[in-house]
Amino acid sequence: MIPAPYDCGMTDGTVRSHAQGMAPERVLAATGKTPGEWHALVDAAGGATIGHAAIASWIVEQGVEPWWAQGITIGYEQARGLRIPGQRTDGTFAVSASRQVPGEREAVLDRIVPVFTAALGFTPTSERRGGKRPSARWTFPDRESVLVNTEDGPKPDTVGISVQRERLTGPERMPDAKAELQQLLTGL
Repeated sequence: MIPAPYDCGMTDGTVRSHAQGMAPERVLAATGKTPGEWHALVDAAGGATIGHAAIASWIVEQGVEPWWAQGITIGYEQARGLRIPGQRTDGTFAVSASRQVPGEREAVLDRIVPVFTAALGFTPTSERRGGKRPSARWTFPDRESVLVNTEDGPKPDTVGISVQRERLTGPERMPDAKAELQQLLTGL
């Protein structure tokens, strides 16, 4: 079992805990229960031993929408020390950064790809054009990857850029990976 992230400082504030990002009043409004009430119910259902997918499925069976079930599950795992912020179900870690810029989704992606290609040293291994979230992904030989998504921003003629560094092998990699993403976004 991984120690509770609040006690061990493993993420060094690089990523927020799920509790910091999901307001209890929103969980209550969407599901009829607070995170604490869900955590007690998941404990009673064997949550400490049944795994992420089984917990999320069980919460969905209780009438909760899948998106909220995932959030409650991640919050439960972090609260019980089964996962630390930034950790994925496969045990790897991820960090993200985002930025709003003026423009149109595809044109912004066209500006991003050369910047990330130069920084990472190779062209994207995949690109998805069209749709609501044009994206590009760079996958390294060790399976670590960088994913850039673009989507319409909150204001007219703006684009939200989100970038994730995924499949990091340990939490010690998160601060440098996050700083690199933020630096690359600053240059756009």
